[in-house]
Amino acid sequence: MKRLLLLLFALILSIALVACNESSSTTDSKKEDKPETEEKEDKKEEKKEEKKLGLGDTAEVDGVKMTIKSVSTTDERNEFAETDPATVIKIEYEVENTTDDEIPIGMDLSVYDGTGNKMESYPLDNTMGSLAPGKKIQGTEHFGIEEGPIEVHFLPAVSFSDAAIFELEIE
Repeated sequence: MKRLLLLLFALILSIALVACNESSSTTDSKKEDKPETEEKEDKKEEKKEEKKLGLGDTAEVDGVKMTIKSVSTTDERNEFAETDPATVIKIEYEVENTTDDEIPIGMDLSVYDGTGNKMESYPLDNTMGSLAPGKKIQGTEHFGIEEGPIEVHFLPAVSFSDAAIFELEIE
């Protein structure tokens, strides 16, 4: 009886090993068709293409929708500001809260100028507050920059997802 059980166990084990070997050879043949580095590069290119947003495009991150309406320069300055940037831009946008919770507004944009440097928010009439579920708000944010074009990264303050990226020229 013990021999029969041992033989049965060996048979099941060998079938399992053959099945495992076939599945790994199938994935190995797929890898041979396309090198791993090419697969990674293709995925990166797809993500970049998906994330290229422009003026008037709408991005949705975790139930919060953002549409950038305009980007323009302004001559307005804050005499009490700690910085004196060469150019101050005004970003006008719309945010829609499609979640079931109230969300904070005013800390969800990061701006990078044409040199790739992260720019600081400039203290003018910037929108701050909260937005109730199912509601929209027209907002404004100002940034001091060195040169354009700019990249605007939108990520709601309550989100752990990847930011939506807008590539924008300054009007």
